[in-house]
Amino acid sequence: MMLVTILGFGSNWWGRFGHDPDDRYRYTRHAAYFNSAGVRCGTRIRRHWIIPGLVRFNGVGDFNPQFPRRSIGRTFECTDPTFACGGNRLVFLRRARASAVPDYYLTAISSSKLGLIDFESTAWKSADVLPITVSQFREKQESVLLMKAGDFVRTDLGIWFVKVTCNDFRESSLELREAVPLG
Repeated sequence: MMLVTILGFGSNWWGRFGHDPDDRYRYTRHAAYFNSAGVRCGTRIRRHWIIPGLVRFNGVGDFNPQFPRRSIGRTFECTDPTFACGGNRLVFLRRARASAVPDYYLTAISSSKLGLIDFESTAWKSADVLPITVSQFREKQESVLLMKAGDFVRTDLGIWFVKVTCNDFRESSLELREAVPLG
């Protein structure tokens, strides 16, 4: 079990609902909602996984799928990341108490905002960064990562760190530390 604060989500969302059409909780308690990295192809967001994976929110886990952005900055109890069904899986179970200090931060990095990552390089990330899922199509990328405070990701725009502001983990963000292209 670990604690994860959400800094951002991937752009690809979908849901699975209960199978019983007579179940009044089919779309709430007995539903599951999934998030993954995706890239825009025409008018649709598609998964072009180079690292397959997803984040799961159960209908009973203090997550409101109608307003996912309300979970930004919140800390949740999660399972440890696992590899199942051909990809990485991270399950968010329930919201943690407000004073809980996170073990990791869930963040999404898109090439349109933070630059391209060279996934062939062994130096694209610090050792503790755990990629949950990565999608890439031509020059478009999106990654959903678990990062600790001080971890970094290297893009063609510079090095991005998880910064904890004023030792208040609820004020965490990704910050560009080095704004020169890396060669």
